[in-house]
Amino acid sequence: MKYNNGHKVEMGANWIHGIKDNPIYKLADENNLLTERELHLNSKNIYLTESGEAIHEGTVKKVDFAYGTMLSSCEEYFHTDPLSVDDHESLGGELDNLMEERLRNTAGEERHMLELVYHQRRLLECCICGCHDLNEVSLSQFGSYRELPGRHLVIPRGFCAILDIVKNGIPEDKIKLNTPVSKICYGDSEVEAGYPSPDGMVTVKCDNGDVYYADHVIVTVSLGVMKSLCDKMFSPALPARKLDAIRRMGFGVVNKVILVFDEPVLPQPIHRLHLAWDPAVLSTENLAERWFRKIYSLEVVHDNVLVGWLSGREAMYLESMSEEDLMRDMNRLVEMFVRTQRDTIPKLTRVIRTSWSSNKFTKGSYSFMLLGSSQEDIYSLMSPITKNLEDGNKKPVVLFAGEATHPEFYSTTHGALLTGNREAERIIQFWRPNEETRMRFPELCLNFSDAESTEEHSDDDDDDEGLCFM
Repeated sequence: MKYNNGHKVEMGANWIHGIKDNPIYKLADENNLLTERELHLNSKNIYLTESGEAIHEGTVKKVDFAYGTMLSSCEEYFHTDPLSVDDHESLGGELDNLMEERLRNTAGEERHMLELVYHQRRLLECCICGCHDLNEVSLSQFGSYRELPGRHLVIPRGFCAILDIVKNGIPEDKIKLNTPVSKICYGDSEVEAGYPSPDGMVTVKCDNGDVYYADHVIVTVSLGVMKSLCDKMFSPALPARKLDAIRRMGFGVVNKVILVFDEPVLPQPIHRLHLAWDPAVLSTENLAERWFRKIYSLEVVHDNVLVGWLSGREAMYLESMSEEDLMRDMNRLVEMFVRTQRDTIPKLTRVIRTSWSSNKFTKGSYSFMLLGSSQEDIYSLMSPITKNLEDGNKKPVVLFAGEATHPEFYSTTHGALLTGNREAERIIQFWRPNEETRMRFPELCLNFSDAESTEEHSDDDDDDEGLCFM
């Protein structure tokens, strides 16, 4: 979303998660997309209770150290002390137990402040994971996610710049915009249904009535869409193992609220207000009254623009609100926290929200390891559907990519990119010269021969017959 003077706020993907071995960072760096980034080296973060009281920096540091140690302890279950998936032990439950041990000899106001900061960290972790509550996240699988070394970065021009780079080499007529796919038919039974495909190819039917045929189809829809449509999008039905994995895996909702003011809102060098809500209130009030208590911070993204994140049921409720109710509640939020930093509050002129749950092309944000799921479910989801060939080989006909199909980098943009590369490479390896390839595509075999002898592959030799549906 663009606002004053061309500045942007991301409505969707926000972060480059790590630097080392991150293909998204590599693309951004090579194309000078990070040269304008602000490091906020001298920025100030303030922790506030809902009554406006500032929390002492020493208290915050104490919780941060403990929380980091506790998370590392939880990750170790996956690597060195595996729990049974059937134990249904949660990340949230383990963190609560570990925190209680650390607070055992602490009481009174000191304990209360430590608990408030811990609860704020819990809300942040919900947005990182993409869950409603950390009690939904599998403790045994939490450590399956792998963090890449290096800082987390944003792209000032917006993540759309990465998409522009990726699609740059694709002919425009090969990208079908506004062309939703309604059915992917990969079985022989489709001949009887009146949709015969030439030479056993996959049939792709679109909402507008268009029909396409392909040797291979890579499905990159979100896990949320798969959960909603997997029973009717594929013919024949997907294998039971894959359907079970889709149902077991977690897919959550993370939304943003963007607050635009008529003038600069927080005095420099304040970069972020961390909101330390009372967790007792969050658990007792009705959703209409408590939803904004899921927002864990307000970040300055421009001098007159603040952004807050929230997840789960409260994030879904946000999508259903009227503009009037949303403006009213955000004014309440501003009054509670911004008032502590200045005598007069600028006018809140606009509130923008994301709606990833109600977006029919996403039906949520990103995947997580739900209680009862395991990394094996990701392997089941990513495995291609194949056809047996007369020569004994298996042809991958329907392939699966997207963040939810990466066993270590789920929920990230680099995970999404890497899985797309993985499935493209799977197709390339299938078509490495063999007798069938030589008969059907002699020019393709020539290209492979040239590439293998010179270790180069000219863009002029690329087959541009693939289509991308959006």
